[in-house]
Amino acid sequence: MPSYISPSTCLSTEKVKDQYGSRDRLWNMDLLYQEIDELSQIFDVADRGQALIADFKKREAALRANASRDGKQLSYVFWFSSQSPSADAYLGGKNAASGFIADLLGGRNAISADAEWPTLGWESIIAANPDVIVVATLDRNRWELDKPEAKIKFLNSDPAVSQMPAVKNKAIVIMDGQAMNPTIRTIYGAEQVAEQLKALGLTK
Repeated sequence: MPSYISPSTCLSTEKVKDQYGSRDRLWNMDLLYQEIDELSQIFDVADRGQALIADFKKREAALRANASRDGKQLSYVFWFSSQSPSADAYLGGKNAASGFIADLLGGRNAISADAEWPTLGWESIIAANPDVIVVATLDRNRWELDKPEAKIKFLNSDPAVSQMPAVKNKAIVIMDGQAMNPTIRTIYGAEQVAEQLKALGLTK
């Protein structure tokens, strides 16, 4: 049976021996544009594929035009979820879609792990000292900390985590968890973050 392998989501498990794998370079929209182009040709809707690519490129350029208000390169942590407050946190890796969002907004991912979805304890996250914490909202309701309000409650109530500058400065934003994956939703997630950063006065 003919099959199609997505250039956006095909990962290597050579360096990181887990089910999610890792990337050796930052994911970017070019991979998604390639996928849209190829799929639109496969399904004989090439014109619609090109229109979608043009729309995404316009929105990507608009996001890149935003910069931090004081010219500082903001650092981000993208918190997907945790099994419990005492468990390690699942985070967006440096070269994953989360890292791309940080780069798109003129910043960087504070997490340097190559893994697509590294897990870190809060001691390591505190040491990373991000300027902004992005918390995911998930519809699956597998764990309590899938909910953004549960994440924010933990950030503000934990004795150690609550002392992080990002928490004290209320630099916490909410993003669709699916947008932390490399899909057409990623650009929507970036726009969610950008809108909230502007409301917080962190960008123009």
